[in-house]
Amino acid sequence: MIKKVRIFRWDNGLRTLEDYVCIEERFEVYIVYEEFEEFLAELSASPSQLRELGAGFVVCEGYEKAGEIIDSWVEGKKIHVKVKAGDELAIEDTPYPYKARKSKLTNRKTDEIKVSPELILKISSSMTQLAETWKKTGGTHWAALFDKGGRVLAFSEDIGRHNAVDKVVGYAILNGLNLSELILASSGRMPYNMVKKVVNAGIPIVITKSPPTDKGIELARKHNITLIGFARGKRFNIYSGGYRILFESGI
Repeated sequence: MIKKVRIFRWDNGLRTLEDYVCIEERFEVYIVYEEFEEFLAELSASPSQLRELGAGFVVCEGYEKAGEIIDSWVEGKKIHVKVKAGDELAIEDTPYPYKARKSKLTNRKTDEIKVSPELILKISSSMTQLAETWKKTGGTHWAALFDKGGRVLAFSEDIGRHNAVDKVVGYAILNGLNLSELILASSGRMPYNMVKKVVNAGIPIVITKSPPTDKGIELARKHNITLIGFARGKRFNIYSGGYRILFESGI
């Protein structure tokens, strides 16, 4: 995840020192059917939790549903994701500059779980405690999955905010967790393509310390995702799906 490099630093004078930086590598993702496999994308990512990255990417980008994932494995720089036999999904255009076939947006069912403002604040305050690589480098995004009691079930750091979400979703898929009952926390902004991952994964609630974009808000509202941004300190903003939050006075 990290390595030391020799750098120059100016701080009322010039000096040399060793500093920690994040490792970046490129990986190819393949979807494996019963009789053939297909190249999906080349990703720049941190070299950790690669099985999870592959499984989560396939689901979060709408190629397959979580229940269709059989296994995921890594061979060198190639990540293979095996899925159940069946018809390939229809293709829909996407802003992502992937080299292979395009991903799509699918409508997954989410459970109607409810959370309190206190739980949201608890999750937001615990967000950075596990981010050891970020503490050393400042160079990663992170994502986590919580249950409705506020317990951390999955955590990931990566140089890309998209990858971090893919990794925790992939962990849930490979370990049989029900994504429709979980809460996603993320350090990154929530534009359209990030909210699309939440929709495709079937996660009902997402909490981030950062803001969403207008297109991200529109997509969250269209699919009844509870989208919470600027979750910092004692406050947070609700952009969509406020009916899942248990305020005493209602919303």
